[in-house]
Amino acid sequence: MISLSRACASAAACAVVLTACGGPTDADGGATPTPSVDVGKASPVTPLDAATIAKAKKQGSLLLYTNADADQMAPVVKAFEAKYDGIELRVLNMNDTQTFQRYATETATGVRTADVVMATDAVGMLNFVDKGNVLDYDDPNVQHLPEYARLAPGVVAMSEDPLVAVYNTALLPRDKQPKDLKSLAELSDSIKGKVGTTDISNPQSFGAVSNYTAEHGDEGWRNIEALGPNTGVESGNGNLMQKLAQGEYQATYFVAGSVRALIEEDEAAKILNYTYLTDGTPMLPRAVAVTRKAKSPEAAKLFVNFLLSVEGQQAACKGGFTPYRDGVECPYGIAAVEKVVGADNMMLGGYPEDVVRNKPAIVERWKKAYDR
Repeated sequence: MISLSRACASAAACAVVLTACGGPTDADGGATPTPSVDVGKASPVTPLDAATIAKAKKQGSLLLYTNADADQMAPVVKAFEAKYDGIELRVLNMNDTQTFQRYATETATGVRTADVVMATDAVGMLNFVDKGNVLDYDDPNVQHLPEYARLAPGVVAMSEDPLVAVYNTALLPRDKQPKDLKSLAELSDSIKGKVGTTDISNPQSFGAVSNYTAEHGDEGWRNIEALGPNTGVESGNGNLMQKLAQGEYQATYFVAGSVRALIEEDEAAKILNYTYLTDGTPMLPRAVAVTRKAKSPEAAKLFVNFLLSVEGQQAACKGGFTPYRDGVECPYGIAAVEKVVGADNMMLGGYPEDVVRNKPAIVERWKKAYDR
């Protein structure tokens, strides 16, 4: 979970503004609006039946455990509660490990627990499913979604979030900023210690590494292993972005794509700049599922149905998520990413094959490369 507000505050204290900018720039280096892209025609939206909606309204509330922070979730909560007046969406923000551990503890003791979980950790979610914690709920909107959005029985992606590179433009000019991981690996020898990423224990980092190496094989590993000795490692994206804004790092990679939502002003864009990796941008599905022990199962289903609708995807965009449904206008959407890197360089494949079985080997090889 990235704490962007804390990073912003720390950066401001150091007289540096924490903001990221994507897309083209003007002659002075400032940001220009994301170019328009063809988002396609909106596919049909399939709402739940009237009886389920009536039961959801009678239940009156639902509880969500999510790794997204409060600022990200705010537009989604507002839109859902406005659409379904009388249903309160309560949100607890925590990392994925805490979500799964808390659910296990609460269900074991009979305490009220999550009706819906939202997580990025592929291995954690698959283990959660294997333990029988997910209701095998097939939302009617799923039939209108791409195959990669279907992750496991009862588990579907509400967003496909990219991992990006972010640079301190004051220290590394735009024309020197690598556009792909291979070029960044080559540059890292000359800026050793000034490159940063997050630890492999962070599900987003693991997801990025597993997706990138699954796509590129040994060549991908060579790039990561070249970066390892030159890279500082942080526990989370908040620390990473704070140090980048303060100038401790010049370049960072495999950063949560939610930083894109910090695009606000041209002046800030002169400090930091993000780019999608053109040799392969990992796209991590943010999974959502109704729990088997949900106290408000119909309200939970209604929320998932909303998230997968065009309206819900539009609200998710406002929080910096990456909607993928056709017809959703969003500067951070799938169409915008594809515009930059091309369809072949977007790593969209749901959960990597055998990711649970392969995790120990991936973690071990990464730790060796980064001397952890």
